[in-house]
Amino acid sequence: MLKFDDLQQKINEAEAHVSELRKQMDVERKSERAQAIASAKEIIKNHDLTATELGFSGKTTVKRTSGDKRNSVAPKYQDPESEKTWTGRGKTPAWLSNQIASGREKQDFLIQP
Repeated sequence: MLKFDDLQQKINEAEAHVSELRKQMDVERKSERAQAIASAKEIIKNHDLTATELGFSGKTTVKRTSGDKRNSVAPKYQDPESEKTWTGRGKTPAWLSNQIASGREKQDFLIQP
């Protein structure tokens, strides 16, 4: 029958082996990633592809899932000088806060239908 110390030693050896395997896996993953990047760069160069053609517009967009029931809201307020708008939801924009601080009323900036 194995003693506690023998079992603990086997566990320690197994954990060391798992740790070593994880290190090997990380090295392999990094190598595969480097190869994939090199291949992608070569294809881009050979076919003279642009970022736009590849779908990289530089703008990040949040894609809503089909279950997302949020609707976009029409702007409710507009700054007549800069023509910036605000829906009335969330934090009050700086342009409106500055106008209110200078004595104007929020209703002065309502967009008329």
